[in-house]
Amino acid sequence: MSSDYPESEAFRASPPLHRALVFALLDLGIEIDTEGQAAAALIGINQTDLICLNALFRQGAMTAGQLAATIGLTSGATTTAIDRLERAGYVHRQPDPSDRRRVLVEASKQGAHQAFSLFDDLLERTAQLSASYSDEQLTLLLELLDRFRTLIAEHTATLRARATSNRSTTPRS
Repeated sequence: MSSDYPESEAFRASPPLHRALVFALLDLGIEIDTEGQAAAALIGINQTDLICLNALFRQGAMTAGQLAATIGLTSGATTTAIDRLERAGYVHRQPDPSDRRRVLVEASKQGAHQAFSLFDDLLERTAQLSASYSDEQLTLLLELLDRFRTLIAEHTATLRARATSNRSTTPRS
């Protein structure tokens, strides 16, 4: 970290290799975020829209409320993202066959293909890279990444709860 911000005492006490791993994982997150921004810009949407599209593509059709809960946006922000994605042809709304009062949002097959084909080369190169590791090594890496993702999700939930708490206790002018 920057010398302007000292790490916590517990983190500083960690062995150097442990700290290096933490920073490597954080740097990986930044690179993934940067790639997502570049890909989204290339197809004329923003990164939040791409995250919505990815959730719909991977998890299937869902209501706006379910999508909001999945990606952690407010209902208003989610509706705005869905509107943008629908205008751009990446998603469409349809009545829920099991409850005609509800509307499902579904990724357009053509739109999803256009968006996610941008990652084909990365997926192929990642598969080639992973082929150089044993099943045992890959299992360990998958466990580490899954546990790291869980830590990030938990920390994100904590930050969102703090933000909600701050909004409700902050005096308004």
